[in-house]
Amino acid sequence: MAHEWDNMLSSLPTAYRKDAWVIALLSAIADVDSAQRADADETAQQMFLDSMTWALAIEERIAGITPAAAGVEERRSVLQAKWRSANGKCDVDLIQRVCDSWQNGEVDVDFVDGEIVLRFVGAYGVPDADALAALQSAVQEVIPAHLAVTYLYRYLLVREVHGMVISTLQTHTIDEFAF
Repeated sequence: MAHEWDNMLSSLPTAYRKDAWVIALLSAIADVDSAQRADADETAQQMFLDSMTWALAIEERIAGITPAAAGVEERRSVLQAKWRSANGKCDVDLIQRVCDSWQNGEVDVDFVDGEIVLRFVGAYGVPDADALAALQSAVQEVIPAHLAVTYLYRYLLVREVHGMVISTLQTHTIDEFAF
């Protein structure tokens, strides 16, 4: 605010710069200007998905999404998947783009023997139920109805565990191991 105040004060004629009434008026104008700049910055942030907060509900309504997810990040992922799926033709690249918008990411998409295969290559184990449901819903919306989808999860295998030290093993939970 000090910068805007200095700019406004320096733009006045020299005789007005020390007048108490003019300075009080300028102070009131500076407060309104500062509030408007803050509002403009906040509104500009709503134009980008990564920083969107209150406009998220508006965008979800426009996209026809009923927000079932509680978290803002998950809602952003669902909205981004919806935006990316609006291209028309469904192919592996489109499904990959939808999966890439998922907040946990790291999903490889392939088409094998007439079936879509989604392989989780990031974290071990089955992802969080709400996040997985959001991903499955987004994928089901873009794929043709006659194609099946298989989800392959990543687990720690015996050959991977064999080379680990105890301190590394202790960082993993039991649901990340394949039995």
